[in-house]
Amino acid sequence: MISLVKRKYIFSGFFCLAFVLISKILPAQIKDICENKVPHGWQAINGNLSISKAHFKAGKESVLWKWNKPNASLIIEDTAFASVAANPRSSFVIWIYSDKPTKSKLLFDFEKNGKKASSFSFNLDFKGWRTAWIMYHRDMSGKPVEGMEKLVVHSFDGSKSGSLYLDQILYNIDINPRSPMRDEQVPFVNIHSEEAANAHWTALYSFTRKANYLPLPKKVSPEENKDLSIIFERYENVLLSSSKFRKYSLPQLQKAYNYWQIKRNGDQITGKMIYSRNDDELFPKNTNKALKGSFEESTIRPYSELMLNIAGVYRISKDVQEKEILAKMFIDMIDNMEDQGWAPGSGMGALHHLGYNFSSYYSACLLMKQVLKEQHRFDKTWKTMYWFSGLGRTQPKIGNPADFNIDVFNTLLGSMLSTILMMDQSPDKVRHMYEFSNWLSQATMPTYSIDGTFKPDGSVVHHGTLYPAYGIGGFQGITPVIYCISKTLFHIAPAGQESLKKVLLTMHYYTNPIYWPVDVSGRHPTKSGKVPEEVFAYMALAGTPDGKQDIDKEMAGIYLDIIKNPKDKWAKKFEEQGVKPAPYPQGHWDINYGLLDIHRRGDWLLTVRGHNRYFVANESYPGANMYGRYSRYGQLDVTYPQTKKDDGAAFKDKGWDWNNIPGTTTLHQPLNKLRANIVNADDYSGVEEMLLSDEIFAGGTNFNQWQGMFAMILHGNDKYAMGSFYAHKSYFMFDSLIVCLGSNISNSIQDYSTNTTLFQNYLSNKNAPFYVNGESGTSFPYARKWNNAQGLTIIDSRNIGYYIPSQENVEFTRQEQISRDQTDNKDTRGDIGMLVFHHGSAPQNQSYEYAMVIETNVTAMQKFKEKMQSAYPVYKVLRKDALAHTVYYAPKHITATALFTSNLSNNDSMIIGNNRPCLLMYQRTDDSLCMSVTDPDLAFYTGPDDSPILPNGKRKEVSIYSRSWYKTAAKASVIILTIKGRWKMTASQSEAKTKILANGTTQLSIPCKYGLASKVALLEVDK
Repeated sequence: MISLVKRKYIFSGFFCLAFVLISKILPAQIKDICENKVPHGWQAINGNLSISKAHFKAGKESVLWKWNKPNASLIIEDTAFASVAANPRSSFVIWIYSDKPTKSKLLFDFEKNGKKASSFSFNLDFKGWRTAWIMYHRDMSGKPVEGMEKLVVHSFDGSKSGSLYLDQILYNIDINPRSPMRDEQVPFVNIHSEEAANAHWTALYSFTRKANYLPLPKKVSPEENKDLSIIFERYENVLLSSSKFRKYSLPQLQKAYNYWQIKRNGDQITGKMIYSRNDDELFPKNTNKALKGSFEESTIRPYSELMLNIAGVYRISKDVQEKEILAKMFIDMIDNMEDQGWAPGSGMGALHHLGYNFSSYYSACLLMKQVLKEQHRFDKTWKTMYWFSGLGRTQPKIGNPADFNIDVFNTLLGSMLSTILMMDQSPDKVRHMYEFSNWLSQATMPTYSIDGTFKPDGSVVHHGTLYPAYGIGGFQGITPVIYCISKTLFHIAPAGQESLKKVLLTMHYYTNPIYWPVDVSGRHPTKSGKVPEEVFAYMALAGTPDGKQDIDKEMAGIYLDIIKNPKDKWAKKFEEQGVKPAPYPQGHWDINYGLLDIHRRGDWLLTVRGHNRYFVANESYPGANMYGRYSRYGQLDVTYPQTKKDDGAAFKDKGWDWNNIPGTTTLHQPLNKLRANIVNADDYSGVEEMLLSDEIFAGGTNFNQWQGMFAMILHGNDKYAMGSFYAHKSYFMFDSLIVCLGSNISNSIQDYSTNTTLFQNYLSNKNAPFYVNGESGTSFPYARKWNNAQGLTIIDSRNIGYYIPSQENVEFTRQEQISRDQTDNKDTRGDIGMLVFHHGSAPQNQSYEYAMVIETNVTAMQKFKEKMQSAYPVYKVLRKDALAHTVYYAPKHITATALFTSNLSNNDSMIIGNNRPCLLMYQRTDDSLCMSVTDPDLAFYTGPDDSPILPNGKRKEVSIYSRSWYKTAAKASVIILTIKGRWKMTASQSEAKTKILANGTTQLSIPCKYGLASKVALLEVDK
């Protein structure tokens, strides 16, 4: 949600603000003077002004402007207009009520000394309330000038008489430029918003202007008629399957209904103002919490949720009298909301995040379809549903990812389907259903930019990065729809369903079994991300993508693995089909569209997260992840299946030091220095922080989906004076062994120490045992330092062993820590165990090496140490510098390397040269060579970093959404390796190519794309 930005208020411009509680709670100068008397400075030419109780947007009255001659005008004089020219975000807001639609317009002229400077027109073809949020500089004709003193509103249609009601006029308010929305009254407003990141909310006007319908069928076939009925029945069952409606009694619903103060007077209706959620942008910055609480209660969200509850109780009720009362309440609410502007063609000023706040409305109307027909409200209600759901986006032409993303799946997909299902069986309904199915088929296919939703590596992306916290809402929205239309003529394309299934499987890989680790939690590190069980059930019920199986047993098996209630109706159905709970996933996966690597064995999950110039280092909002600057500086998480006794996580926001995130190399600063300084960076973003590096190299690869590695070049951001902060980091994941390397750790910052954190564990039991060089301890507090550790072993409270072959300045502590919670609302305390390498202040070319052994014990760790100090160690670090990090894993004869630069002179046993930086793993056995190669550069753009540079030479903070490459697809590349010996491709390989050179080496060309690992198998050519 867009947070409030700093706004300048010209208090004299609040003449008709009229929020119900403002006059009671806020300073006296902000009050509704559309009550009791006509505002000072208002004058009607060829007409008159009065206060009326007939209609009001807020308060109990509005200004009635009546005219009885042609060329009538309303003149408003105020000093508030004088300063609008100085602020590029200055905006004008007004609400207008019309008793009947006309083809006429109003013309608003802003003048200085009788000369027009800025103007806009407002269409009057509506009945009810309508609004406009107009930015002076961007949306109006002409240009505002300093010293404007007058607004002249013209009725220029030539009619001899007319009347309008006016309320809530704000002469000069600072509004987020992303918010104002074009509609039927002001189609010229913010026209470029349809190309913006929030276009799925704000492009409703454009969605109604598409005219690329599929051909209209001549008639509805028997098969189509049958399938439409099946889909309707399934979807209604989905809506009514919840038992929540049974908990509401008629008195409870009546009490909630009475809150809205809906009253009828003949054919007129009035009620409490129903705010758009974006109306909070019109509040002063420091609005009293009591007022904001009342505002939340009066938005369209609780209003539409009440409509759904009334509809649900109506549908399950057997009491005829109760149903009559509920039906009347529902119709009153329909009429009242439409009168207040929630009607076809109305943009309500701004509707950012519309789907979240209005989603209940469509389901409610579908459940009350028969009542709406009986009360002659069906046609207009359907048009309202069509407008606000943006159903027009499904018409052919598509190809714009802005038409579909995770927000659409989450909050609008069911709304769109409800709108179609509302229709009676007809050729037009059939056409809409085919358009919807075709659109959804495309919407579920992978996209290749960081915009869009599903990616070729199985990641679910939002805000330009892997973001399962948003993904789960999208899955909850899309999977019931996929099920409802499955096995009908309107089933989505198999490729689309396969793509969605891959994304769900990938999420299953990085959850254990239903919660994901903190490094993929986005801006909510303290909220345990949880997989919704039902999404796997719906995908199972939809059948396999190829249509050969009625139940997708792979999806059903995952459902049985994660459900709380093993005896529910779906579980019984799946078990009857012979489905068994799926085992824990095992293997290694790379998600380079989110710079996440996943490594699993047994019941544990290990993940590593990084960032680069394409994928952000953190996402922080006011009050969310305020200390998360280092969250993707190489964070390494190990999680176990959650239980009631121990959630298995290393993280709890209790005394947690945000400087010491496991796996990261960071500058250890006081919290007041680490706290995010969150700003509205530009017109493309809200108030948020999403920082990028200027380094390209970050990503992972895998060998046969079983072993893997991840590496990155870390560079601090200039925003926090960390432009000199560099490190090369790598993680090699072999079975239960993790080898972590760092090199070239350098910066010029003298004030604070640079650290690498091996672990920071919250201790639910502060006396839990630990082991140092095999010796047990339970002391608390405990602190020990090694100035020159050699062959040090430590087993932490989670039975993870750490082996440190050689390292200066190592510190192990177990103590109570005092910190600050991630929302920055309170101090926290907690018992913490921590192991840290101190690199000192302003380090130059420092390095580290350590190994982790997951699920170990004292005996096993001692044997590992002995093996490492023998002539045949478990692993060898072959190189660790700015050119490459290379490790050899002896048990599987695998060499893994991160080649940070191109054309380097390599001392590797196989790799002589490379044309591009890359990640590769290979295994040589006798006369064969198996290899996987990944280009970590997704190449959304090429050349130098595109960050704007300030006069002082520092990179400027700008929104990721402002980047010209944000919607550009990743580009393929070819990695060319020169390898020792003479090699040829096996018969199964077709994409890669080999060329044996005269000097007895082989040139290997390997196509790479989308951050995926390219597999190569070679045979040695006889000499």
